Amino acid sequence: MYMMNLTSLQFKEMKKTVDTVLLPIGMMETHGPHCSIGTDVWIPREFVRRLDQVIGDRVLMAPEVAYGHSWALAPFEGTIDISAEAFTPYVYEVGKEFHRNGFDQIILFNGHGGNIPSLAVVAEKLADLGMKVLTINWWTDYREQILDITKGPGHGGEDETSLVLAIDESLADPTIVGDYQIKMNPKIKFPNSGKTLYKDGYLGNAGNATAENGEKLYQMMMKLILADIEELWSVAYESIN
Repeated sequence: MYMMNLTSLQFKEMKKTVDTVLLPIGMMETHGPHCSIGTDVWIPREFVRRLDQVIGDRVLMAPEVAYGHSWALAPFEGTIDISAEAFTPYVYEVGKEFHRNGFDQIILFNGHGGNIPSLAVVAEKLADLGMKVLTINWWTDYREQILDITKGPGHGGEDETSLVLAIDESLADPTIVGDYQIKMNPKIKFPNSGKTLYKDGYLGNAGNATAENGEKLYQMMMKLILADIEELWSVAYESIN
C-alpha cells in the first residue's frame, strides 16, 4: 500500500498488520542524450508499482528519495548532486523516523550507483537501532541474470534504457546513440574524470535497448526481489531493544 494515499487513521490501522516499509531511493542525473534524467527514479518507482500488486498488503510503499550523490556525473547538465555528507544522514533520519513510527523492517530500494557507499552506512546505523534492513541495488545484485537478457549494461546502457522504455517509450530514444565503451578504471579519480569516463553522459550499448527486453528484465528481477524480501522476513534476530 502507498503511504501517500493513507490518512493518519488508516496509517495507524495499517501498522497492526504491517511492519515493513520500502523506501525507494533514486537520483536526478544525466543518462546520456537519449534517456530521461529521472531514470534512477522511474525504475525503482516501476518496481514499487509491481511489488505493490503482489505484496502491498504486507509492505508500506514510502515516497521516494529522488535526489542522491553523483560526484562523477556532477559536471553534466541535469545532474543534481547532493554531497555524501548531506545525503547519508538525511536517509538515515528518514529510516529512523519509520522506526519511531513502529516499523521493524526496512527495504532500501536503490536505483543509483553513487548512493551505494552512503546506503551501506545507513543500513548499519538502522540495524544498530534494532531494525532488519535489506538493501537492493538491482543492477549489481542481479547482474548475472541481467546479462542473460541485455548484454551491454552500463550507466544509461542497454539494461537501464530498456527498463525505461518498458515504462514509457517517450522517456528514451535509443536510436540516437550506439555502444560507448572506454577502458578506464572507474576507481581512479581526477578533476572531472566523469567527463572522460562517460563522455556523452552514458556508458554501454544503449543503442540495443528495447521495451521488450525491459519487460523481460522486470519480470525476471521481480522473482529475485520477492525472494530477497521473503528471506528478510524469514531471518530471526534478537532485538537489542
